[in-house]
Amino acid sequence: MAFLAKYREAGLLLMRVSIGVLFVILTGPVLLGGASRWTAFGSAIRNVGLHSHFQLWGFVGALAGCVGAVLMIFGLFFRPGVLLVLAIAVIHTLGSLDRSGTFRGALGAVELCLILTSLLFVGPGKYSVDKT
Repeated sequence: MAFLAKYREAGLLLMRVSIGVLFVILTGPVLLGGASRWTAFGSAIRNVGLHSHFQLWGFVGALAGCVGAVLMIFGLFFRPGVLLVLAIAVIHTLGSLDRSGTFRGALGAVELCLILTSLLFVGPGKYSVDKT
């Protein structure tokens, strides 16, 4: 398996782009969906103790997720982009923990947070727009 070492940067690119595309698919329709979609998306902020302005939080969350995902895809301002997406993932994780009541029920969301945190430390890799 040592021959795969030369594809390390390509693997990082694949991970970065695929997670970014998934978040664009998740947050893009919410961002373009209007006030009712923003309110539904923003109601997840209850998990951190905020119980008002769901429409505003939904718009901000969808915009942050979409912009962060695009920044991740291109590798431009990569770490701030990952932080934006990670904020959305953490809110989702808290909601999953609250709904399921067990860690097992939130395992997928926790795993995504760990992957995003790892990307935060690793960086965008060689194939990025800003070449950091």
